[in-house]
Formats: sequence, C-alpha cells, structure tokens
Amino acid sequence: MKRWIWIFAAILISTIVYSTIRYGLRPKPIPILRATEFEALEQIGAVIYKRLRQNIRPERLIVLGSSPELVGSDLIWLGFLKTAAADKVKIDVFFQREGMTTPPSIESWETIAYGPASVSSGEFQKQVQERLQRGHLVVVHGLTSEVSHLVKDSLSFQLDKVVRHPVLALSTIGLSLTSEEVQSLQEKCLQPSVEDDFTVRLDCTQLRISRVLRKKNPQPGKIWAVMERHGLQEYLVFVHN
Repeated sequence: MKRWIWIFAAILISTIVYSTIRYGLRPKPIPILRATEFEALEQIGAVIYKRLRQNIRPERLIVLGSSPELVGSDLIWLGFLKTAAADKVKIDVFFQREGMTTPPSIESWETIAYGPASVSSGEFQKQVQERLQRGHLVVVHGLTSEVSHLVKDSLSFQLDKVVRHPVLALSTIGLSLTSEEVQSLQEKCLQPSVEDDFTVRLDCTQLRISRVLRKKNPQPGKIWAVMERHGLQEYLVFVHN
C-alpha cells in the first residue's frame, strides 16, 4: 500500500512541476541572445539556429511565427532554414499560413497552405500528424499572434496535442514603438488584468525589450535582435530594423 502512495505522490509532483513550467506561474524569461547588432536579417536566423541547435535536432515539428509589422521576417527564417539544411536537417514539408510571405524554398520540400478554416475543422492538425516521421522535420509558419504559446488557445497549443509534448515555437516581434505607443503600453502594462490578457502580455514584453534596446542607442539603419525563452519551448525573437 505504501508503495502505491509513493508512486502516486511522484506522479502528482511531476505533474505540478510540468504544469508550472508549461502553463505558468509566469516563469522569468531566460535570455538566449542578448542585444546584438547584425548586418543582415538572414544572419539573425543563422544565429538562432546555432544557439538552439541541440534543442532543434531531436524535434520532428517546429513552429515559426512572424509579425506583420516586422518587414523581413521571411528573410530571418530563410537564414534559419538555410543553416538547418546545411546542418543536414531534412525538411519534409513547409506549412504556410495563407496570405503570408513564404521564405524561398532552399530544398525540394513540399509547401502546403493552411488557413483558419482548416485549423478550426481539425484538417490542418490531421495533415501535420500524417507528415510526421522520424529523422524529418515539419515546419509550420504562421502569425506570431496566432502561433505563440503566450497566446491563449494558439496554434502551438493545438499542435502540442499532435506531438504529445510542447512543440518548439520561435516567433519574431518587431521593435519600432513610437512615443505614443510606449505611453499607451505603459498604461496597459500597469493594469492588474495584464496576466490574463495574452495579447497584452506580448505587448508588455515588447515594451520591456524596447527599453533594454534603447540603452544601446541603436543608430538608424542598424539591425538589432534579442531572443528570450518563455516557459518550456517558447522562444521570442525581438528585432529592431
């Protein structure tokens, strides 16, 4: 009888630890790439892959998120995918969100378009599951606001169920806040409801990184990037271009 009690206690503790890391208590962001200057957007993607190589290699599915306000996200992911391909990562299929710019194909991977309708019906998730195989990588590219784990009921959460563990998600966020936007966000981020509004949480994270970058006094025409890990498998890439 005591043996079963200990087994139950171990399972309960493991569940609590996993849930804490996976869903909250809002773990502190972990710096992966501190404010760094780049000459080209593709270089950012290459550095991202090199920094996360050991995390990416075992994966069969990764999610890439792009922010519409960041012109050139496709070039960042092009650099990322070119570096992965050079490292002998076999990309099987590239699922592309309808209406978004697709990184140029650098291999003979198949590109499949998807949209809100196929996600809602479950057809998209079914397609992803069918394409997963050992030794190959399926890539999903969508909007940061739709795929990030920081957004409630996002695509990453849905794909977690497909692979039965938290999917590795990388999302870009542009850093180009005007003085008016900074003031507006400062007021929002002081509200008690911030932790319950996932969209505002993303905005407040952007505000915090913008403050860090301002200390670097970035000059016009320069490209800067910062990357943090939020939770277990969520990476945010902040880019000032």
